[in-house]
Amino acid sequence: MDVRQTWPSVIVSIVLLLTGAGLCLNVNVKEAIIHGISGHPVYLEATYLVEPSNKLHSITWKVDKEGPTRILQYIVSKNKTLPSTPFRQRIKFDSETGSLVLFDFTPSDQGTYQITVTADDGAEDKASTEVTLYEPIAGIMVTMTPNETFSSRNVTLSCSVERGTEPEFSWRKDGRNITETGRLSVWNSGQSLNLPMFSLEDCGSYACLATNQLNNKTGSLNLLASSRFPQCRVDLRTNPRHRFVLPVLFVIVGTLMGLVSCSAKVGKIALQRTRSK
Repeated sequence: MDVRQTWPSVIVSIVLLLTGAGLCLNVNVKEAIIHGISGHPVYLEATYLVEPSNKLHSITWKVDKEGPTRILQYIVSKNKTLPSTPFRQRIKFDSETGSLVLFDFTPSDQGTYQITVTADDGAEDKASTEVTLYEPIAGIMVTMTPNETFSSRNVTLSCSVERGTEPEFSWRKDGRNITETGRLSVWNSGQSLNLPMFSLEDCGSYACLATNQLNNKTGSLNLLASSRFPQCRVDLRTNPRHRFVLPVLFVIVGTLMGLVSCSAKVGKIALQRTRSK
């Protein structure tokens, strides 16, 4: 017998055997991580497959927190679901898919949930998902990182939260939504706002809004005139936007003084005429 010819055949046979066994029984959970909101139901969607050559014996759900605890066992031949006492009034099981609904979720329900499908011949397959608490947003903060480069100043504003599940970030300046332009760029999933050429136009109050399904929080930061941002100082002599302010003020004041003087004269003449009568 040629050993070099035998070993490849044996390996192929083993692979085919394992592959065939894997196809006979299979179970999956739709999501690897599920976020539960306190007081709301949690949906653990599952699917299983049993080939005609095999026969399903049971489906079992367990949760592992500080140790494994059985939630239920479904016996196929009896078409009977056997829930454990702590979960008896809190679950709904779908024997057609293996899916499980856990009602009135609490923080103590966090853990690893595992489904096991078992065939009559003892073969089994397992799948699991991690269920964690969906937390509201708390502790929002906006920070600034100025980077001086040559004659320009590159400013980056960063927004962060201490806690909160899947927060989404957006920015406002002086109460108006900020949209990304050639001058501004938003990155890091919306957490960071970059002002590459900081100028007078960029001075003002910036606010970051963090939002998720439970709540939202706002943090703010003012970029105003200071030693760091001399650009924010308005110079009426040199700033083209304000060079006409003083002349206009003089005209307004002069006009008002003229109206007051004219009114006084008219009043005096009226008084003199009243006395002459």
